[in-house]
Amino acid sequence: MKLFIWDFHGTLEKGTEWAAYEITNRVLHEYGYDQRMDEQLVHRLYGKKWYEYFIHLLPHESKETHIALQKRCFEVDMECPEIIEQAIKANDHAASVLAGIASDHDQILISNTSQERLRDFLHMTNLYEFFPEGKNFGADAHRLEAHRSKQDVADEYLNGRDFEKIVVVGDSPQDMIPLPNAVRYLYAHEGREFKECDADYRIRDLREVLREL
Repeated sequence: MKLFIWDFHGTLEKGTEWAAYEITNRVLHEYGYDQRMDEQLVHRLYGKKWYEYFIHLLPHESKETHIALQKRCFEVDMECPEIIEQAIKANDHAASVLAGIASDHDQILISNTSQERLRDFLHMTNLYEFFPEGKNFGADAHRLEAHRSKQDVADEYLNGRDFEKIVVVGDSPQDMIPLPNAVRYLYAHEGREFKECDADYRIRDLREVLREL
């Protein structure tokens, strides 16, 4: 049996960046700033922590302000669930690829979002059936205090388990977890640039992962 380790945002889903775009600009307006996210900046910053958006947009503001703006973005996200519900979708071929793997192999999902929000996203995209409890892990990396890295989560899951091969799929350097006997697929949506990092394959179609079956 092989283990497939998946990233969520920018890999198994699409559209969330536009929710982040709308919420970020709402909060900037609410706080009286003239700066705004634009389409080019959304693609460049997507995948970073929310307060890092504000470091880029408002470089002369304090760290405390950046964190306060991030906190408000999370509040707006919860107050207005329709923003992300209207934006987020399962990525092309995600469900069929996951179904093809599930019959003979193990797969888990590790995301930088919180555990609770990750479950919400999985239900919104109808992908929860592939990653039920014990198979989806939110590292909650947006917190400033210590949190588990994706490497930590993978190591915990692998403890006491043995797999013939590990296949890692994600769209950022932190997704390319260096694990023994692992092959790493770096994904990018069509028209987007690949993030700069080490990977064995660079793909724009999730079906290419099926070569590992």
